Amino acid sequence: MGRMRDNHSLAVLAVIGVIFLLYWGEAFFVPLFVSLFISYALSPVVSALTAVVRLRALAAAIVVTAVAALVGLAAWSWSDDVVAAWQQAPAAVQSISKSLQQVLRKPAGPITEMKKAAADLESVTQTGKANPSPQPAAAAAPVSTLDVMWRGWKTVMSAGGQLMVVFFLVFFMLASGDFFKLKLLAIAGERDKRRFTRNVLEEIDAQVRRYLAVVVVSNVLVGIGVWLAFLALGVKYPALWGVIAGGLHTAPYFGPALVAAASLVAAFVQFENWSMAIAASAATIGVATVVGMVFTTWLASRQTQMNTTAAFVGLLFFGWIWGFWGLLLGIPLLAIAKTVCDHNEDWKPIAELLGR
Repeated sequence: MGRMRDNHSLAVLAVIGVIFLLYWGEAFFVPLFVSLFISYALSPVVSALTAVVRLRALAAAIVVTAVAALVGLAAWSWSDDVVAAWQQAPAAVQSISKSLQQVLRKPAGPITEMKKAAADLESVTQTGKANPSPQPAAAAAPVSTLDVMWRGWKTVMSAGGQLMVVFFLVFFMLASGDFFKLKLLAIAGERDKRRFTRNVLEEIDAQVRRYLAVVVVSNVLVGIGVWLAFLALGVKYPALWGVIAGGLHTAPYFGPALVAAASLVAAFVQFENWSMAIAASAATIGVATVVGMVFTTWLASRQTQMNTTAAFVGLLFFGWIWGFWGLLLGIPLLAIAKTVCDHNEDWKPIAELLGR
């Protein structure tokens, strides 16, 4: 009994240790897992190209360079639209603030005016002076331009460094092919253990690839749906909004919420009409609901053999420790964890908790 209690205590400490490791190791784990899933998505393309060029490293270099070039071309194509939208941000904030003040401001009624007059009269009677008008709050200290530039430069350099890490990790993972899988099989030792390890790795491969296929299809559908809806409503930059909506839809629930809020602001700034702004935001929510929150979550949970509640709780957990990146990586990591637990007798209860 005491030994069982000690084992449970060690298990709890191990779980806490893993959570802290994931939290403090975000700078290491996030690029690693992002690179891993990108390499999973591009691996079939590299394998097909290897049959033509014969060298897997050359095929990997061609594929990674082509993907990077396509991303750079898309960024350059929409750079003017992004800059124009960013320059309109201050005016958007002021416009929305004025509109909300007009909506929320209520004219003072006769009772309010009588109370104010009575208070002024009482003040004059007692002190000989009327109630002083409230003084405006002191202005905040101006932020140094140099400080803003330095923070922006640090952010850009950090993002650029992480992109370079992901770029090289993806290349090395694609170029190595099944090298690490073979190493794991060699480490497994006995024939039965090698067979067990091979089955686990193959199931993980299948789970991740199925999930990535679902994500790609649903993101494309969301992007097309938002593009067509904004084109019909006359919202500016409908193609750009489609790309943004499709990309953020990778983070279930939370990504569509960000798109809905941003489109509400952008549409109000353009039309200066809350009805059109709500219509544009509702269009993104409708598309995300039909394609994402119903189709994607259901199909993803079906393909990964996880129940929807467990998937949502997992998203909350990984979003808590890694923020936006945790929302992107949460479901595939849960699928991998479930696959490992399915093949381990001691961890079967966890697999049962995650399963459908």
